[in-house]
Amino acid sequence: MKLKKLMLIHNLLMVIAFTCSNLVVAAATVDETIFPLRSTYSSVATISHQKLIDKINDTLIIDVRSAYEFSVLHINNAVNVPITNLGFIPTLEILRANDTRPIVFYCNGITCRKSYKASIMAQENGIENVRTFDLGMLNWAKLYPEKSAFFNLSPLNKNHLITPEKFRQHLLLPRDFISKITPDNLVLDIREPFQRDELILKKNSTSTPLNKFHYSLKLIKENKSTVLIYDAVGKQVRWLQYLLEKHNIENYYFMQGGVKGYIAAGLDKTTIVKDLSLE
Repeated sequence: MKLKKLMLIHNLLMVIAFTCSNLVVAAATVDETIFPLRSTYSSVATISHQKLIDKINDTLIIDVRSAYEFSVLHINNAVNVPITNLGFIPTLEILRANDTRPIVFYCNGITCRKSYKASIMAQENGIENVRTFDLGMLNWAKLYPEKSAFFNLSPLNKNHLITPEKFRQHLLLPRDFISKITPDNLVLDIREPFQRDELILKKNSTSTPLNKFHYSLKLIKENKSTVLIYDAVGKQVRWLQYLLEKHNIENYYFMQGGVKGYIAAGLDKTTIVKDLSLE
């Protein structure tokens, strides 16, 4: 009997050790991350994931991404204040007036500028004690799924995170994207109005911004043909993929690099994009 108990304790310790080692490896990998934008925004104070998790209850965490991105995945108890909204600073001022805790801004990851810009804008408008968590949402979710909400459900099941491999399966180079366009296929431009300074694919695209994309789901399901989707620089489509997968939509492709990639490839631009009201 004592031997069995000893074996049980030994096995339990082995499981704990294995789990902890995986966490250490994951954290070590993240801690070796190079932050390419820190030199550009050298005046912005940043915070590590270790310090943020330690102070999470004593911090006002603000997600500066779009409402749609926030709805897919966010840090528990974070407040969504999109930096692109005209009311960004007034909303921060209201939050600061009612909450004196340190403010931490975050967006998607190490190449996302929004959280850096949020810190600068806040300080320029007299809002102090702010930092940027520039490791971003995706890395946070991998490290702290218990402190992450996926479609407003927490804890996050990490199996729900779309792998880079699965994302790449639905990516097409701009020229390949164009070659898939047929009269039966849907071509959707999911950029917000303020992002549409460059217009492409004049006679084929339908404008359906991310915050209104749910209106397009019915059309996509009824059409049952290939859906071709592009954004500004190839980042917003990563979050849209979660919605498509959630609704069991399988036949879809994204343009690699978005409109920026299209222009960089030397492809012809157009001057008109057809708008479709689905409200």
